[in-house]
Amino acid sequence: MKNIKNTYHPIKVILLIISFLGLFILEQLPLSILTLSKKQLGTKYSSYLNYAPIATIVLLIIAAIIIILVFKRAQKFPTQKFTKSTWLVIAIGSILTLLINVATVPFMRNTNDNVEALKLVASNNIVILIIFTIFVAPILEEIIFRGIFMNWFFVNRPFLSILFSGLLFGYVHAPFAADTDWIYALSKILLGIVLAGVYYRTKNIKADITVHFLNNFLAILSGALMSGVILF
Repeated sequence: MKNIKNTYHPIKVILLIISFLGLFILEQLPLSILTLSKKQLGTKYSSYLNYAPIATIVLLIIAAIIIILVFKRAQKFPTQKFTKSTWLVIAIGSILTLLINVATVPFMRNTNDNVEALKLVASNNIVILIIFTIFVAPILEEIIFRGIFMNWFFVNRPFLSILFSGLLFGYVHAPFAADTDWIYALSKILLGIVLAGVYYRTKNIKADITVHFLNNFLAILSGALMSGVILF
């Protein structure tokens, strides 16, 4: 971030990359528990539906505590209080995310791997999916991709920090491959860049969490009206 000096050594960079990947996997694990199907489990499916949500919640609590504690140690500047300027940045960020969705959604495929996985979770426990999408994802994804990434990597180069935060955010939502829905990937990259910009300008993780929350909340509403296309 701005005006912060940081010296990197190769070993330190490698350790930071490994740690970052570990935190990302940790954040993904809770919801992945609910991605098994009746076809895969057969007669064990009923028991799975009883215990999987409990395991998901327990693991989510553990993951959230670890991720938040790491973030508190990672952030290299004092969190700034919310001001009128903060709310202005949030408003601008929210408008930009809305424009991104309006410009890209009509050109996306009807489905992709990310959406299919979320539909499977919904079939197993719709309540947990809604809670995760509206509340958990905005908090933990912002802490990881903005709060931790931008304080660990390219600290003295804000442009690169914002850009790579967006690229990485897009990649994990739509891994780049020959069959990638590039419009969907582009929307996530742009969304990530906007959210990174909000964090950089406000110096308060709650600001980009707010923008992310509004994006996901509106996505759920629009998802019920737009041919099953859901933006998470």
